Amino acid sequence: MNQKNKMSVQYLARLAMLLAIVIIFTVFNIANIPVGPIVATVYQVPVIIGACLLDVKAGAILGGAWGLLNFWLAITGQTTDIVALTAILENPFGYFCVSFLPRLAVGVIAGLLAKALIKKNSTVSYLVVGALGSLTNTIGYLGLLYLLFKNLLANVYSMDVSAVIGMVLSVAGTNGLVEAVVSAILTLAICKAVNALDRKN
Repeated sequence: MNQKNKMSVQYLARLAMLLAIVIIFTVFNIANIPVGPIVATVYQVPVIIGACLLDVKAGAILGGAWGLLNFWLAITGQTTDIVALTAILENPFGYFCVSFLPRLAVGVIAGLLAKALIKKNSTVSYLVVGALGSLTNTIGYLGLLYLLFKNLLANVYSMDVSAVIGMVLSVAGTNGLVEAVVSAILTLAICKAVNALDRKN
């Protein structure tokens, strides 16, 4: 097997492995890490790692799959997320945008950042890509949810519509920041380990 074919097989194998992780995390809802009083979700991590280790296309595939799976679970009623279940009934296309676009953006933005920043296995670059990739999901998801479903959020959480923006910003400033830190650390650790293994082999 020549070097080009070997690299192609390695690319597909890693993409398939990361895609399997995305599917398992999403379907079984097991990508949650308690950090003090906050539960940080790390569904975005395999997407960001794929974007870092592979390329923008891989990041887009992984992020798109994550978003589609989330939408599928919501539209088939296989989720415990009351906001998702209610939003699907009110505006299926709107919730598709909320569920799919931010997750796709995670892969694309992380891939573009990795291409621009990661030159020599830089520790800082991996931390930056991991954190910004996670924040892309937080800002995109919460931002679209607020823009398209603020009245629904007010009804679900029994609050005035004017108070919804405060709740959204609070979640972004607590869970979102903790998830960004966790994502940055995991991205750095895993990418460094894979790169070290590649050099050894």
